[in-house]
Amino acid sequence: MASVIEKHLIFCESTFGRSLMTKEADYLGNELKGRRKILDVGCGIGAFEQRLPELNIIGVDTDEEMIKAARARRPTNTYCLVDAKRLPFLNASFDALFYVTSLEFMDDYKGAIDEAVRVLEPEGKLVAMVLNPESRYFQIHFSKEGSYFRRMKHKNPGQMVDYIEQRFNLQTNYFLGVDGEKIFDTEDKRYASLFIIKGIIQAL
Repeated sequence: MASVIEKHLIFCESTFGRSLMTKEADYLGNELKGRRKILDVGCGIGAFEQRLPELNIIGVDTDEEMIKAARARRPTNTYCLVDAKRLPFLNASFDALFYVTSLEFMDDYKGAIDEAVRVLEPEGKLVAMVLNPESRYFQIHFSKEGSYFRRMKHKNPGQMVDYIEQRFNLQTNYFLGVDGEKIFDTEDKRYASLFIIKGIIQAL
């Protein structure tokens, strides 16, 4: 049986996976344009570091095999094997931070957000792209035995919004329609595979 990383690599190299991640990278590139130092929390194999070489991104993850794969794919970036709740960076070290389908899988997303607040400088930006449990894409994958989607710890994005908006001026939207192998632009939550939470940190 294939390991989690083997399944992830197969997905990322598939035509569908490449198309999906390119759309996500385009969205991130637009949102993070002009940011000087960016942290990717839950970087996995470094897919966004690879697709956004013009951005100064440091990747962190808790999976050693993912970090090894990321270093092999994009060795010019820095990658760290660390817990999202205990980042080895000074206060106000970054002016942007993002999560792509990682925050909702963490046991303690609140602790991760607290760390994000700590390492972001004033006017720092957060972008969280989380799976949308209301979408048909999610429901189809969740119904499959052994699906990685079943590891998702937090299936109510609204609860995450409630916590994050205590420290960030937020905007939210649905993004990235998926219907079978078809990928398209939509904000219809029946088809949008992702729910976007983004905002600027509030001054204390």
